[in-house]
Amino acid sequence: MLRTRPRIGFTLIELLVVIAIIAVLIALLLPAVQAAREAARRSQCTNNLKQLGLGLHNYHSANNSFPLGATLQPSNTNDMNGWASWSAQAQMLPYMEQNAVYHAINFSFNTGAAGGAAQNVNSTVYGTVINIFLCPSDGNAGNANINSYAGCTGTTIYNTSGPSTGVFTYQTKYSVADVTDGTSNTIAFSEALVGDPQNNNSKRGNSTGGSGVKTAVANQIDVNGQLTSVQTDISACNAAWAANTTDNGRGGHWQMGAMGNTLFNTVIPPNGGSTVKWNACRTDGCCPNAVHGDYEVATSNHSGGVNAALADGSVKFIKGSVAMQVWWNLGTRAGGEVVDANSY
Repeated sequence: MLRTRPRIGFTLIELLVVIAIIAVLIALLLPAVQAAREAARRSQCTNNLKQLGLGLHNYHSANNSFPLGATLQPSNTNDMNGWASWSAQAQMLPYMEQNAVYHAINFSFNTGAAGGAAQNVNSTVYGTVINIFLCPSDGNAGNANINSYAGCTGTTIYNTSGPSTGVFTYQTKYSVADVTDGTSNTIAFSEALVGDPQNNNSKRGNSTGGSGVKTAVANQIDVNGQLTSVQTDISACNAAWAANTTDNGRGGHWQMGAMGNTLFNTVIPPNGGSTVKWNACRTDGCCPNAVHGDYEVATSNHSGGVNAALADGSVKFIKGSVAMQVWWNLGTRAGGEVVDANSY
């Protein structure tokens, strides 16, 4: 009597069905994994800004003021130079458990960005990467450019020698007493994408500007009430961006006290709102290099907006859809505006 041996293994169709099921499960799982990773990165970014806020208040407790947005350059104490002046981040190092880096700086010389003897003197810290100053959601941060966070100059653009409407400015220190709008209603720091090594207008972290842009509101202390002129500037910057007049130096160094490196303004809404694709725009007609720009946008790779540290040390997520006037109000320290938390 013949016996039928039991079948061993799978048929080809069964194997294909199993593979298809596994592929579907992976397809369903990957977005969840990516979302979990981004949530962790966003949480770390929030923590970095909390550390900046804590350092800001530790500095204030010791000095009765916030730090300068940029110091006077050591080689000429009557002048501020964005390539030579030290940033608020550099001044705050000992209040953020970065004493070793702070003590390695020779503040009798400039940052070294312009080269020369200063670059040799401060070579130890010139390219030092500090994790607190890097947003983990920005894949370019920590490569060529090493600073993801900038201090707020409010609605002031391209001002290098006087007061600003924000918490930070050149040559002038502000304190909590100067933030009459309330520290819980005023932005101190925000994140900004660093320039992409691939310097072209398909890279969100890059900037634009140059001789093709003629500003309508250059050297103004406050752009409030000048919305039409600001929109004219934005159109000119968009045209320069479309022409691929780009620069990838945004966030180059945490040491340099300058717009585009460690300072930004709250003129254009986070991530450019619905009309702006560039990270910054220089409108003084000087050169294509847009690092020291007029319009410095708060940008991030987080979906929907950016993280910002308020002057009270708290961190809020500001939606990219925030109204321009609300964004302006959040940037000013003494504008007399009332800002509803539900508006951002």
